[in-house]
Amino acid sequence: MTLLFRRHLMPKLLASSLLSRAHSTATALVLCASTLVPTSAIAEQSDSKQKQQFSIPYIQQAPVLDGDVSDKLWQQAAHIPVNIVNYPYDNTPSPVQTDAYIYEDGENLYLAFIAKDPEPEKIQGFIKARDAAFADDIVGIKLDPFNDHRLAYKFFVNPNGVQNDGISNEMTGDENNLWDGLWDAYAKVSEDGYRVEMAIPYRELNFDESVDIKTWGFELIRIYPRDTILRISNMPIDKNNNCWACQMQEMVGFEQAKLGDNVLLTPSLVYGHESTRDIYQEQDWQTNKDVDLGLNLRWGITPDILLNATINPDFSTVEADAGQLTVNKTSALFFSEKRPFFLDNAEYFATPFDLVHTRNIVDPDWGAKLTGRNGQHAFAAFVSNDHSTSFILPGNLFSTVGNVNEQSFAGAVRYRYDVNDDLSFGALSTVRDSDSYHNSVMSFDSKYKLSPSNTIKAQFSGSQTKYPEEILADYCPNGQCYLASLVDVTNETFTDKAYLLEFDHQSEFWRFSSVYQHIGQKFRADLGFQPYSDFNRFSTKVNRMFFSENAWWSQAILGAKYDINHNDNGELISKASAVSGTIWGPWQSLFDIVITQEDKVGLRFDSNVQAIDGNTNLYHLYYADVYGELQPLPNLYAGVSLRIGDGVDNFNDRQGDIVELAPNIRWNISTHLEANVTYVYADLSVDGDYVYKQNIADLRMTYAFDVNNLLRLTLVYDSVQLNPDNNPNLYGSLDKEHNLSTELVYSYKLNPQTVFFLGYADNARKDGEISSLTRNQRNVFMKLSYAWL
Repeated sequence: MTLLFRRHLMPKLLASSLLSRAHSTATALVLCASTLVPTSAIAEQSDSKQKQQFSIPYIQQAPVLDGDVSDKLWQQAAHIPVNIVNYPYDNTPSPVQTDAYIYEDGENLYLAFIAKDPEPEKIQGFIKARDAAFADDIVGIKLDPFNDHRLAYKFFVNPNGVQNDGISNEMTGDENNLWDGLWDAYAKVSEDGYRVEMAIPYRELNFDESVDIKTWGFELIRIYPRDTILRISNMPIDKNNNCWACQMQEMVGFEQAKLGDNVLLTPSLVYGHESTRDIYQEQDWQTNKDVDLGLNLRWGITPDILLNATINPDFSTVEADAGQLTVNKTSALFFSEKRPFFLDNAEYFATPFDLVHTRNIVDPDWGAKLTGRNGQHAFAAFVSNDHSTSFILPGNLFSTVGNVNEQSFAGAVRYRYDVNDDLSFGALSTVRDSDSYHNSVMSFDSKYKLSPSNTIKAQFSGSQTKYPEEILADYCPNGQCYLASLVDVTNETFTDKAYLLEFDHQSEFWRFSSVYQHIGQKFRADLGFQPYSDFNRFSTKVNRMFFSENAWWSQAILGAKYDINHNDNGELISKASAVSGTIWGPWQSLFDIVITQEDKVGLRFDSNVQAIDGNTNLYHLYYADVYGELQPLPNLYAGVSLRIGDGVDNFNDRQGDIVELAPNIRWNISTHLEANVTYVYADLSVDGDYVYKQNIADLRMTYAFDVNNLLRLTLVYDSVQLNPDNNPNLYGSLDKEHNLSTELVYSYKLNPQTVFFLGYADNARKDGEISSLTRNQRNVFMKLSYAWL
């Protein structure tokens, strides 16, 4: 297969990536995760069976959110000290004083925090976009209104009033920080620390309204990032119990709790003025103007049943995707969902297999979603149309994206029954359908908690698929398939299955997991993200944790992993053994190294033959992955990831030497101005000469006038250079590519739904036929939406 065709199969929408890790990895762990931390040293406080309950006063008056916590209303509220460091230390006394005050008025839950600091000049807090301040000093609450240890809302605020929210899914272990609720907060820095006030409307929560006196699980948290990041809480944590949500303390009361006016209508207006031209034909600019009116409905039918509906939805985003590595990759990789309609209660559709990845739905005219809970029952369903029908064409060595030029229908239905706190059963059905194409999946899953430290997950799925002649003609012209997974596929319906079994152990000093999964040759999950087929994986890993409260380091991990993959005929795809070490040190630093030995096959010599043995080369690889990050100053973060060692030149079926480097710097130049720079470099060489080089420079400058107004400039430069003298399969003028994307956006957000965006974006290209960067696309866009409650 030629290089030209292989690169053609990788659209940029699903191009693979080497990204530096999200900044402040340690902060994400201490705030959200329940792993890799020691057990309690205070025995009398660590009995998770004896939860402390707090009676929450009902006061029929709302506070003024102005940072003045001396208001007499707060003096009548429940006072809860936040004084236990439960990460990374062993439930030790907090070095700083934090006091929380809570009450409710039947429609809102009100919280106030007095976060004292002996060195207020070291407070880490900047004015920035929503959900971008999880690495700052923050205070907030994790709230489980059903008190069933399945889902928990997160509401946090930094010292400048920047809101950060999300949802923790205890069933899957996922953290969804893209969910945005409509709630209010105010914060201000004082001489002895900072103050925060919050108002969380009940309309944003799911809870059981049928119970008079309600019991909600909760945890109050303060993140204190200094030399070491401390997680300060109102409760101790038993780390031998891998369910942190199960150990939450309880709030009792809420007799008057009601939804209030829980209908949210959000009309939107989107205007776009796009110009494009064919720079190879010296074409004049072709202009297209587009004005779209849309309407979103969010209706809380009851406190535990939510309806979302949309007509001509605006699924636009103004956050440009990060630059992506596209060269020498063999699999379509993952992009996160960012669109509010799909994010609301998205956790209800989660299963061990990713069978619902809504970013597959590109251009709908309408959509509707119903999610809810009733006692031990949870249910969810959504339907939508799509003008663009794209889906992954999977394989065991190579996957790409197929497109059908037809409108399609997409839908999913999910049900889960929680037998008790330890055992759950679920079912999920998905469908994508057009005139000549169909895919449906039926799946069953279960989670069983054998003990506080041991959990088993299982899932079984079956699929039914019919491909149109259009797909087969594109990828198997004249019976010669470019994808082995399509070799014996016709335009008749075909079926297959996939299943998974996973065991997970988490205790004080040990973590062990083992998983086996089988994905059949003809299994397809086109509404989800499943890039593999004819793929059987067994993977096991073990980690040993160490902790220190007095040394220069706070925690360390030694680990080992073994992973082996075969096709259904038992032919080896890859086998890898790895050892790793991680240590957390001063300046909020983290250093991680993984050394891997891997036996891995390349791409098939003949992609029209499904066999692997005798149809590929087997490579014996040794490589190291290194990652480090630190924050030497409150306003300066630096991180870097590196892979170095052996690699495979997939284009030319040979082994080489690879370097992939991705440094990142985030500098808060002032309270309002932030610069975020990421550079990605990839190089593969064979016989002492390079095969390809790719460079990506990603610069994002953001000036936040206040928590509602910001201006962002984004520049992404991507260059690819292929060596004509060391690429036997290269021909034509594809040896050089340069792209420069620019975006300037002003945004005003009164809340996540009441927004105004005004921006300009363009793209310029240079390659073997174009001698200088030449613009081929430019766009002016505006979005206006308003949330009517």
